[in-house]
Amino acid sequence: MKAPEITTELKNDLKVLKMRASLDPKHFYKKNDRDGLPKYFQVGTVVDSPIDFYHSRIPKKQRKRTIVEELLADSEFRRYNKKKYQEIMSEKAAFAAGKRNRKKKKFHN
Repeated sequence: MKAPEITTELKNDLKVLKMRASLDPKHFYKKNDRDGLPKYFQVGTVVDSPIDFYHSRIPKKQRKRTIVEELLADSEFRRYNKKKYQEIMSEKAAFAAGKRNRKKKKFHN
């Protein structure tokens, strides 16, 4: 197997796959044992079956080229990320407010 040429799209897709545990809060994934990106890998496309034409098929208008584009188009994923971002920012703001209001201790010798 040859090492593929890593483009920015491919690099972003590999990063998304690496951070897949944060994508869906209800799924559990094992921790990655790899620090960097893999050197050898293959990318393929899923071919639709003509049997599933009406049931489990994604229309051509909704198909995206990369995993990142699919996630950005998914409204439920965006809603979850927006909610988590707001929670994190409110925690940071509360922590910063607590730091500002704390009395400074003076050292007595």
